[in-house]
Amino acid sequence: MQRSACSKNKFEKFLMRYAKNGLVIQVGRDVPLLRQIRNSKFISHDQLFDLMRFGGWERSRDSFNWRLRRLVKAGYLAVCDEFFGAGSAVYRITRDGIHLLEHHGEFSTVLQSNTQHLPHPAQIFHALQLNSVQVALANQNLLSTWQSEIEVASFNTISSAPYQKDYDAIVEVWVGAKTARFALEYERTLKSVKHYERIRDALQREHRIMCILYLSSGIEVLVHLLHEFQSVATNVAFANAKDFGQSLLDTRVLTPGNLAGMPFRELLQ
Repeated sequence: MQRSACSKNKFEKFLMRYAKNGLVIQVGRDVPLLRQIRNSKFISHDQLFDLMRFGGWERSRDSFNWRLRRLVKAGYLAVCDEFFGAGSAVYRITRDGIHLLEHHGEFSTVLQSNTQHLPHPAQIFHALQLNSVQVALANQNLLSTWQSEIEVASFNTISSAPYQKDYDAIVEVWVGAKTARFALEYERTLKSVKHYERIRDALQREHRIMCILYLSSGIEVLVHLLHEFQSVATNVAFANAKDFGQSLLDTRVLTPGNLAGMPFRELLQ
């Protein structure tokens, strides 16, 4: 019996789709992976696996490794060959990868396929530190939701009631049986006086979120931040990033009104 013309066309399309060296996009796994890399800007191999596992999109390390190899080979992801020190490869999304996300309905107003400049490698250390916080919270079953800077900035461009700043992340964590939300900022290097003036003004106007946590790259930066934000009435707390990565919600944070410090979970409550 001969196939109908319609059946024949379907069969030929099936063969083309699964042709040798062809790439079949698995929407339930490839798209979340690409979205995570876009939202993180830069992410290490190990961090990405942990977050994919936490989200329920990946369980097998071998399957995950295969998925990344094929997406890199197809040009949707790129390895940051110039970067060393993360303990595993560091990835960024390419313009083709952003095109693919948009094809599947995953849009970002601040990082589109026609965006002139993609994230610069100078941001790698900053991104990896934020990823490490996200992974640490997830691994301790404390993380409820995490909105990256890309997502926050995109929200701010379209919202009639935006946040006053494009925070590095908006984080919702479990504190006992309830959740608490805070804005997260990571200060790796010190900025200019004018820069901190603008941030102080923004934080004074912030009404959408009641707590902002500043993590610093070292004690010197932390002390300077305390000085710069001592006049801010908003609930702003400060801690060393390394300490927070180890103690998480039990980290002793400083505030302009309490230099003796208190556990961060108490501030959230």
